[in-house]
Amino acid sequence: MLNIAGKLRWHMYLVDTDIMIDIQRSYAPALAWFASLGELPNIPGFVVMELIQDAQNKQQVRKVLQMVAC
Repeated sequence: MLNIAGKLRWHMYLVDTDIMIDIQRSYAPALAWFASLGELPNIPGFVVMELIQDAQNKQQVRKVLQMVAC
């Protein structure tokens, strides 16, 4: 991507645990923000581990892994 000065600019989104929890819970503002992104965001490994740690059963672990799989 080029900015106004014609220089190359990179955009990268990192998603934290709070945002992922909002997306899991289908919180409308989080879903709208996620849908507005031009590219998939990066999810740090520690965020995935926090989501897995919060899971109550194997089904929830599977849902987390499906959500973050690209």
